[in-house]
Amino acid sequence: METIEKYRDCKKEEVIRKVPDNLWYDWLEQASEEDRADEIFMKKIILRRGECLKFAPASLKSDRDTVLKIVKCSPSAFVYASDELQNDRKFVKQAVNMNAEVIRFVSDRFKNDKGLALLAVRNNREIFSSLTEEMQSDADVAEAWLGGKPFKLKNAPEIIRDNKAFAIRTLSMYGSFLKDASEHLRADKEVVIAAVGSAWDALGFACETLRSDRDIVLAAVRHDGYALQFASDKLKDDKEIVLTAIETYEGDVLEYASERLRDDKETVMTAVKRCEYSIGFASERLRHDGDVIRTVLDAYPGQFENLPDDVQEDLDYILFGLESVVRHLPDPNNYSFFEDSTSEYYSDFAQAEEDFLDIFESIPSGLLQDDTDLSDRVSRLAIELNNAYYKEANYPYEDVHDDLIRRMESLYEEYDIPIRPILKYAIESLHKESKEKKDDKYKDLDSEERCFYENLDNYEKIVCKSAAKFGTESEKEYLSPDGGFVKNCITSFVKALVYSQNGLYRDSELWENDNYEVDLNKVYDEIRSLLPPKIKTVRKTCEFYYSDNITVDVTDDIHLILVRAVSPKIINIRVNRADSEHEHDKWLAPNRLGEFCDMVKHISDICGKYTEIAQRRAAELRDRFGL
Repeated sequence: METIEKYRDCKKEEVIRKVPDNLWYDWLEQASEEDRADEIFMKKIILRRGECLKFAPASLKSDRDTVLKIVKCSPSAFVYASDELQNDRKFVKQAVNMNAEVIRFVSDRFKNDKGLALLAVRNNREIFSSLTEEMQSDADVAEAWLGGKPFKLKNAPEIIRDNKAFAIRTLSMYGSFLKDASEHLRADKEVVIAAVGSAWDALGFACETLRSDRDIVLAAVRHDGYALQFASDKLKDDKEIVLTAIETYEGDVLEYASERLRDDKETVMTAVKRCEYSIGFASERLRHDGDVIRTVLDAYPGQFENLPDDVQEDLDYILFGLESVVRHLPDPNNYSFFEDSTSEYYSDFAQAEEDFLDIFESIPSGLLQDDTDLSDRVSRLAIELNNAYYKEANYPYEDVHDDLIRRMESLYEEYDIPIRPILKYAIESLHKESKEKKDDKYKDLDSEERCFYENLDNYEKIVCKSAAKFGTESEKEYLSPDGGFVKNCITSFVKALVYSQNGLYRDSELWENDNYEVDLNKVYDEIRSLLPPKIKTVRKTCEFYYSDNITVDVTDDIHLILVRAVSPKIINIRVNRADSEHEHDKWLAPNRLGEFCDMVKHISDICGKYTEIAQRRAAELRDRFGL
């Protein structure tokens, strides 16, 4: 290792060029006063080796800009600045801001300067350990160390984790981080009260003694009743605390109450009114209590399936549940797919239908067969629910809604129960009303146009329901000019056109005695000769079909695929979209290929026209949704 001895006789003009910079300090120690007084020479030295400021002339030690440049890289050099600068708080603040390490070398006058300590810690959290104990114990300095990130408390110095003033301030906003406070503070009542007032789980991190403290537990459940789970067994048996927890939590906390209170009727009644799932934690006695059961069904009819089995077999409760579903329907006079439901329980009619049918299926089929009054009563409720779904000027589509009573009809058939006249009349009336509305709406359209617009309106209905359930933003891409809405509308429309060409097809059963032999090579050649050049025919383009096939690409998205089925005498047509699972089958008579090709030409000619209409409808929906 080199020493200064080798360079002791080196001239100042040669120092920077010849002497290693780590030996400049040693060289200056034995340099002459004249050399040290050379400002130009010394400035070059100190700007590269800050500790050499010790030997610089007073003018450089008092030069603010020079000293600030030095301490940026060499904070320890601050002790060689002039007394005037070291005692100038404004300058000291600039130096600390330049390099937080400077705080370690400030004069005693500034050791406990809170402003400087805060500045240093905000710039460099690691400097905290270099502060005086007084500053480390200051709540503001501790908060600066945390930097608004409470999760860092876990790794904070013990003096911060044990700082009471800081803990109260922080935990009153981030109570969950009580787990990272010191053991001493987790046993401090003031600190714990601050924590439980901001986080439901804070009580779980308090010491065992405080989880038995009534004041603390009451404060915790007043903030969030879910904190009851962390209370001591004694306080879980405190009726005031349990009722407070039930009132302040939008969920079930009866689970955490004592066995005695889960058998207390007032407590259970309060719980089941607040939370639909509470009935599951009531005592066996109260789960069979008529008042409790009716309270549950009156507030949450969908909980019927969670009642005891014998209760679900009680006809009185079954009928009460069905009536409750109807009572809870969204207000049909205010209902809209584009607004929140006006019901306190059901967000839409679909869930109400599901709950109604679930309860209905609890009725023994024998009772419905034998008791016509019961059957009529249930049917009237179903009709009322079904009709509430459609109210003129509020339901956003022209068609009627008959899903529920159609499903009721299917259940009656499944149970082998004669359909009651009231239900049959409702079905016939809705069918008639639907036909009249459609005939009126589409009266000026020919059959093809009607087919398209019925299909288009149906997809609009689907997309609006989806937007109401999942949010309009989810439909943004779907409603784009080339999105799924347009493609689905056109594909479904083409499917309907193919299905409507009944003259081209035969029932597959009639092929058994026919003499037609299908030669796909000849079919392929004939199709190629009959179709115009703009329509491509490509053999075996759909490789996922194991049998031979011919694919006619009507558009980029719509393909008619002729697949040879198991029998070589049958060709099976599928309307297929390459990026979809939509497939629909039809049987094609081989001697009708000319008519088939005419249909292909027609579809090709009209697709552009109807695609433009679908794109305009998509644009209207984007405007409606604000997309």
